Amino acid sequence: MRRWMTGLGVLAWLSCQFFGQAAAGAAGVRETAVEYAGTEGAMPAKLFVPESEGSRPGVLVLHTIIGPSPEVEAFARRLAEEGFVAMTPDLFGLHEFGSEGRVDHPLVLGDLKGALSYLKGLPQVDPTRLGVVGFSFGGRLAVLAAALHPEIRVAVDYYGMTSYQALAGHREVGGRALTSVPLTERANAIGAAVLIHHGEADRTNPVEQGRLLHAALSRAGKRSLLYTYPGADHLFNFPGSQHHSEASRLSWERTLAVLRDHLQGRRGAWLPRPAGAESPRGAGR
Repeated sequence: MRRWMTGLGVLAWLSCQFFGQAAAGAAGVRETAVEYAGTEGAMPAKLFVPESEGSRPGVLVLHTIIGPSPEVEAFARRLAEEGFVAMTPDLFGLHEFGSEGRVDHPLVLGDLKGALSYLKGLPQVDPTRLGVVGFSFGGRLAVLAAALHPEIRVAVDYYGMTSYQALAGHREVGGRALTSVPLTERANAIGAAVLIHHGEADRTNPVEQGRLLHAALSRAGKRSLLYTYPGADHLFNFPGSQHHSEASRLSWERTLAVLRDHLQGRRGAWLPRPAGAESPRGAGR
């Protein structure tokens, strides 16, 4: 019991420290460990459900290449406090990926499909109001999910990789990553609105990756909005030496506004180019 309470305390602290202060009067949240049908069997996940009654939008929150973490769970809890049913699936748990790596792996994509099916099948979730948010590895996967699953209405990509081929000129890239399809080539398949956050000082996935994706979506006539953050590195909204408090705060506020707009019908987030946004086209409706 003490360990469980400690875990909840850590999540609450992380929510305030790294994803913005809790809203006054925020609703209570029920946290549950669940299993969903993955590619090779039952896969673990955490589910965060607002305690208030009613059918809610559902949002998948996708982890980094490291796998599930308290930071990702803290983000999901904050979404639940704002009225979304949030789920953090473990996409790695049962699998042996081998030397080729995990990028766009069929096992991961199968697990993603299973997690989405589980989420939209919950009685608390309105299956017509689905979104996905991801970080780094999960950011790329969020956009890929929007291309593969047309029921997704909005995708939020935090500093994900758009094209490993474009990166290959700057650092060594191999395995599945080098043969993966660039997200730029999937733009026509995406019907969801896409919000992209990228630090301008990102030393892992350079900011040009976010610009590539936004440009491709804009050319395809899709709804895309890119925010870049001066001085922010990779994982800028996670704790540690790369944490950037202003980028963390602003990106949370912008993510929440866009999710509210597209999933809760609270208009006003998707506007023509706001200050600090790189959106010469595609920001408007």
